[in-house]
Amino acid sequence: MSGYSLRPCTAGDEAFARRLHREAYEDVVTRQFGCWDEARQRSLFDAKWDPARFQVVVADSRTVGRLAIERRDDGVFVHEVQLLPVAQGRGIGRGLMEEVQSVAAAAGLPVRLRVLRLNRARSLYERLGFCVYDETDTHFLMEWLPVKA
Repeated sequence: MSGYSLRPCTAGDEAFARRLHREAYEDVVTRQFGCWDEARQRSLFDAKWDPARFQVVVADSRTVGRLAIERRDDGVFVHEVQLLPVAQGRGIGRGLMEEVQSVAAAAGLPVRLRVLRLNRARSLYERLGFCVYDETDTHFLMEWLPVKA
């Protein structure tokens, strides 16, 4: 696995985050919905853009992704895991998710996320022990439960 680190996201990361949104999602959005609607995607990005919610993923001294998680009393929720295509397949996403699972396991909490139906990341989540517990027209809702001792 390639090493990576996390740092807080700042307002200065917005241009990168917008580019990342497109590069990370354009393929799957086009496959699932038939096209990339720039205005729609800009609106979706704008609705979620809050630097305080994100951490930036850095690998090989380059900014390569973003992570947004939320810990609640009933679980840890992964809102976003985005990596540039050049950073995918290097074990970074797996490492990020394993860190989230480790934190959740220490607290005895499940990890939950949602993934677009045609997103290849679903297979990674399944290899990490996530199971589909529900679905919508567009997403699978997945959950990982910590092993009880």
